[in-house]
Amino acid sequence: MTRIHLRQPKAAGPRLAPARRTRPRRPHDSGHATRPAKGHAPQSDSGQATAELALGLPTLSAVVLLALWLLAAAGAQARAQEAARIGARAAARGDDDGRAAAWARLAAPPGATVTISRQADEVTVTVQARLAATGSLLPPAHVTASAVAPVEPATAGGQVEPGGPGEAAPG
Repeated sequence: MTRIHLRQPKAAGPRLAPARRTRPRRPHDSGHATRPAKGHAPQSDSGQATAELALGLPTLSAVVLLALWLLAAAGAQARAQEAARIGARAAARGDDDGRAAAWARLAAPPGATVTISRQADEVTVTVQARLAATGSLLPPAHVTASAVAPVEPATAGGQVEPGGPGEAAPG
């Protein structure tokens, strides 16, 4: 019995090898898993996010705490400056020092001290306050503000009554 082999006709052009799929190699990639050095455990990324979170949260909370402390100090400084202006206006228009200091204390941060000094033609009011931080991590902030106002000429009767237009008596 004879066997007959049928051949396929040859292609007109050169015969091409089938395309091979390969992934690009990185310089450190040998194509197979590397073994750890003798005596060392295999390295793993598990737990890395937990470690980063454990370090990041305290840092973030410290930054937030510092920002809040700075905002509170800036607010206390603004209140002290406004209190000094109010006290200087009250003293300059002819109120006695006790009444002018009462006006200033109403606008000042809690626990502030108000000092009034008079010159021949001007009055200076100084407001000092201590902003205590909660906890012992941050130092207390000391704020000081001063305002100077020229003394107004005396009105009839020598004193201006509080409670005029747009004002309320301290109290």
